[in-house]
Amino acid sequence: MSFEQKEYYAPVPATTRGQPVRLSTDPEGTQLVYASGKSIVVRSLAAPEKAWEYTGHTAATTVARFSPSGAYVASGDASGKVRVWGAGGDHILKGEFQPLAGSIADIAWDGESQRVFAVGAGKGFGHFFTYDTGNAVGTAMGHSKVVNACAMRQRRPLRAVTASDDATSVFYHGAPYKLAATLKRDGFVQDVRYAPSDEWFVAVGADRKVLLYDGTTGELVRQVAAGAEQHAGSVYAVAWSPDSRYVVTAGGDGTCRFWDVQQDCAAGVVRLGAGPEHQQVGCVWAGEHIVSLSLSGALSYLQMGSDAPVRVVSGHQKPITAAALSGARLLTASYDGRVCAWDTDAPCTPRVVGTAAASVDAMAAGADACVALGTNDGGLQLVAGDSLQPATALGTAPRALAYAADGALVAVLHDGGVAVVRQGRATRLDLQGASAVAACGRVVALGFADASVRLYALADGAAQLEPTGAAVAGHMREITALALSADAQLVASGDGAGKIVLARAATGDVVTTRWGAHTARVYSVRFSADAQHAVSAALDGSVIVWSVARPLQRTVIRNAHLGGAHAAFLLPGGVVASAGADAAVKLWGVSLC
Repeated sequence: MSFEQKEYYAPVPATTRGQPVRLSTDPEGTQLVYASGKSIVVRSLAAPEKAWEYTGHTAATTVARFSPSGAYVASGDASGKVRVWGAGGDHILKGEFQPLAGSIADIAWDGESQRVFAVGAGKGFGHFFTYDTGNAVGTAMGHSKVVNACAMRQRRPLRAVTASDDATSVFYHGAPYKLAATLKRDGFVQDVRYAPSDEWFVAVGADRKVLLYDGTTGELVRQVAAGAEQHAGSVYAVAWSPDSRYVVTAGGDGTCRFWDVQQDCAAGVVRLGAGPEHQQVGCVWAGEHIVSLSLSGALSYLQMGSDAPVRVVSGHQKPITAAALSGARLLTASYDGRVCAWDTDAPCTPRVVGTAAASVDAMAAGADACVALGTNDGGLQLVAGDSLQPATALGTAPRALAYAADGALVAVLHDGGVAVVRQGRATRLDLQGASAVAACGRVVALGFADASVRLYALADGAAQLEPTGAAVAGHMREITALALSADAQLVASGDGAGKIVLARAATGDVVTTRWGAHTARVYSVRFSADAQHAVSAALDGSVIVWSVARPLQRTVIRNAHLGGAHAAFLLPGGVVASAGADAAVKLWGVSLC
């Protein structure tokens, strides 16, 4: 069996309150580039459902920028490393450098695609170096605190400028780059950007002003539109229009403002909402696309003359911790409680269903398109359409959920207990040590911390589980995942060591113990609709498709998700949908035998 990645549904950018986020584009202005987790995400601006990722970093990524030639991308991470890699093909690594000991905050290229400027935290706060050999061509002298942003003039004479928490921007002449002037202002300086014409650059920050400087001398020209209404909070980011006439600024007051630099006046404002989640922490302007980033991760497409976004792209920011498939609709939930819905039958961006009261640890889909999710505050919520219903208290956080006959919901709790929920009422059973659950009709399989799997029958009309006497042996570690086939004939169980056992549900007789290709905890096991195949997802980041008829045949998708694959489903047509700690959803085409 072979496989190929069909779709990559990207996460939205990672954000931190009070810190700007760097968005950028490729030289053609058709692709948006940003950091998310340990990945660099590149997605189409015109069709944001189309994206790809670079996964070469071992620490959380912070920024990425294409070279002006478009041949390379320089990306930085929280460990102070900068990787320069090919933008096309297999993204071959050109070089890895360590310009700083602390996190990289921003990266800039010169117009010749030869020199890279990386700034952030750590001794020196920034360094200039050549992209291919890493030879030093200057140091960001003149700062006493972390540098938030940098920009380089694209034409000769070569110039560079920074923005820092020490309330200064430092102007450099190059190459080699040397300090030429210190530009002081009130408060943190959050961002600085050169105009495409290189005639000017602008700097923004906590003093809420947009200051315009001469691009060659570094001299202050004026405050842009000083007499107009300004932002009511810190300005975190600024971007120029392609014709160098306008700039757009993103503010902590939840607004984006347009400024006409030539006419020295305000040119419009877009109010994106109140509350911390609507703080605007990043922006980019590429051709006809103007995109602003909210603290919530929402990417808002703006348009001059419109007081509202023309499009909003949302998704997950945090690791996906649970998922459920209801027909062709995949629902995913992340560590921050955000619940998203995806259409698996066509390329899409997700709809945000809502945000649960706490982190979601378990999800289950019922026969009537009802989806239940359990939160780690002991709550149980139902997804109805595209909304979340109020929570039902279980007393203890659910670890695993499964729908059985008549809409009964079986919950395994974090304290090892088991509860049956009917019509909103939870009944706790006299069972202890449970760790996983699966159900089909009246057949219920429970996995336990003592490495056993036992089969039960759900009592008709009552919240009771009656032992059938069947049990599955073969595990040495705690059971972490269970699945029953659609006809309740087969049960698959995964454990904390990565082993999966396939058995007959009626008797507990083992069919095979050879499903042992995972190297870490199994998070999810599920059968195909015809029970001819099964798919598993594990902490080792792998997704594996297994053949029931030929147990030794398998398709291993290694490193499917950085940080671990949390859920996987077999869809019609040999398609596998998976989700994981990288906050992404992926569709894989698998040739089944």
